[in-house]
Amino acid sequence: MRRKRRKAFSIIGWLAVFWLSFSLLTVQAEAASFPNVERLEQHAAQLERAMKANQWSKPYRLLNQVKRDYEAAKKEVARVRPQTARAQLEKRIAAGEQTMKKASAYISAVESGERLRALTANVDRALRTGDVDVVYDSYAPLQYQIRKTAILIGRVPGVSLREKMEGWFQRPALAVKQRAYDPINIMQAMDKLLDAYDEGDIARAERLLSLCDRWLPNVVDAATRKQLAVYIDDFKAPVVLDVDIE
Repeated sequence: MRRKRRKAFSIIGWLAVFWLSFSLLTVQAEAASFPNVERLEQHAAQLERAMKANQWSKPYRLLNQVKRDYEAAKKEVARVRPQTARAQLEKRIAAGEQTMKKASAYISAVESGERLRALTANVDRALRTGDVDVVYDSYAPLQYQIRKTAILIGRVPGVSLREKMEGWFQRPALAVKQRAYDPINIMQAMDKLLDAYDEGDIARAERLLSLCDRWLPNVVDAATRKQLAVYIDDFKAPVVLDVDIE
């Protein structure tokens, strides 16, 4: 009797092992036979490679393809009945979804960074040529774009990718902004000088002129320093009043 019992338990055990093995094989087979999931993974991998390149391209086509693959894969997975197989497939498409979100953040940051580089080049050129009016008009937009780009880069997943983007977009802009700092201070002081003269506040005007003289040697770009010196001298020149003589 005990032998029969042991034999029965042994048969049941082997059947359980066989059923579990068959179930696992079925899950693996079902999970591997979904072409939309495979296409999603393939295009998501291409999208990852595009973001890791140093060309700062905007892979809209690949991103849109991944979006289409993702929607198609979701529909296929929704029809899978075995819960274990569906859970495995859902993990695979979730990875594709994360790549999609990462790419959207990446493209937004690159677009903002391109605008920042254009502004940076404009201010850099103006500083080198002494075009102080362009420096004055472009400084506030440059500041704004630096802040905006920093926020968008901060949303991009991956420390190494963010560091590369900061090095290419942010650091050159911050260097140009630093060069423009003293010229902007001088030009803003000149605006206040005009107000002081209009109000007849000579003491305030003299303090502002003193500040301009103090800041002028700190201007890095020779052409800009020369042009600002001309403006400062004009403010120091005696004012000639038109007087009608009868």
